[in-house]
Amino acid sequence: MKKIIALLMMLTLIFSMTACGNTNDEGNSTTNSGEETSTGNESTSNNEEKIEIRLLTRMAGTTTQVQIFKDVLKEFEAKHPDVVIVDESQGDESSFNNKLKTDIASGTLPNIFRIQGVANLSDYIENGMIMDMGPVYEANPEWSEGLAKGAMDYYKVPGYEGYYGVPMESGLIGVFYNEKVLNDAGIDKFPETWTELKEAIVTLNEADIVPIALGAKSTYMAGHLHNQIFYKWLGIDAAKALGTREKKWTDPDVVETLAYVKELYDMDAFPEGTAGISDDIAVTQFLKGEAAMIITGPWNIGKFTNPEETEYAEDIHSAKFPYFEEKPEFKDHDMQIISPYMVSGDLEGKEKEYTTELVMMLTSADAAKRYAEEAQFLMPRNDIDIADNTVSDLFKEVAELGGTSEGIAVDVFDFDPVGSMQDRTRNSIVGMFVGNTPEQAAQEIQSEIDNK
Repeated sequence: MKKIIALLMMLTLIFSMTACGNTNDEGNSTTNSGEETSTGNESTSNNEEKIEIRLLTRMAGTTTQVQIFKDVLKEFEAKHPDVVIVDESQGDESSFNNKLKTDIASGTLPNIFRIQGVANLSDYIENGMIMDMGPVYEANPEWSEGLAKGAMDYYKVPGYEGYYGVPMESGLIGVFYNEKVLNDAGIDKFPETWTELKEAIVTLNEADIVPIALGAKSTYMAGHLHNQIFYKWLGIDAAKALGTREKKWTDPDVVETLAYVKELYDMDAFPEGTAGISDDIAVTQFLKGEAAMIITGPWNIGKFTNPEETEYAEDIHSAKFPYFEEKPEFKDHDMQIISPYMVSGDLEGKEKEYTTELVMMLTSADAAKRYAEEAQFLMPRNDIDIADNTVSDLFKEVAELGGTSEGIAVDVFDFDPVGSMQDRTRNSIVGMFVGNTPEQAAQEIQSEIDNK
């Protein structure tokens, strides 16, 4: 039945877009999931068959944080010989999304996965596809009380009780800039306002420097740019109003946010042929000093501070996206990344117990300390003691800037209940780089909603 439900759900999506238990007083076993279970009849009690735990995350590649992630998986397997972990994580966003859609359609949702945003989780919740982590939080306070409350609360879905994700990554998504490149071009300080940003773009173009490295073939980069502009122009609540249909993408002030993206494109703020450039190429341009700025998040700090990756490791700093002088009230409305681990709601018994234990290990204070000190990767925990000499000044800058945010959101589409809005908004924004107007982009996005 679950497969049928999942298949129907997937079809809807396609058409719309694209044991370590504690012992209680009665002597039964209380699992990490906060539920009682009997272990006597488990199929794996005789170790004849291993329990498979599948993961589909974005932790793939050769970075230090991925290595730490894999170390935790190996540690878990060593701790539990009756478990075999199948890690199907995908670093590329499109590959990840396609894999997740295929798993949903086939009714083979991984034990641990992730879905970006919260507004589109209602169907998953109603079909029992995502576990409420509330009982797990209550049963394991030594772990859950160290998680940042704001990040935990982000996964409280309006209209539903519980927590439908465990935050595993946080941090400001802003502008990283090469101070030396700016200075060499005659720019004394990072542009803090929209006017100063446009002046800097003109100056950098005159110096034959790419102002902002952006590879729109990886559409999230264009989407992140628009998010920055949207929050600085209209604030976080306007994104929520789009999700509740109190605002439309075709409203004049929303169209203005798209027009500002187009304005930067028309000013040659991005590399030539940006629509056909991938994020890897854009990051490389920045690392080589060919571009002065890049909009990205803390996941790239390790590269930016590694002298083997860039000769500018001492020159790279971070800042918030420039604000609009006429909208100072939104100066500290920022985009921050909050990424989750989600647990399949279809699990039972030992498999469920092991899966929740693995999620706790992946998001433990020990793991968070390793991520911070070895990979400069921020996990939203407040119970880790990071030695000053183990993190870079850039890491500290990003952490301090993130602490000044008065309004926090991830992507604008995260507040929208229509599941296809990620692809729709990003593709329409990129469409402005190949000839579409802001008004056309706005109409395309609004039509995605109106045609549901």
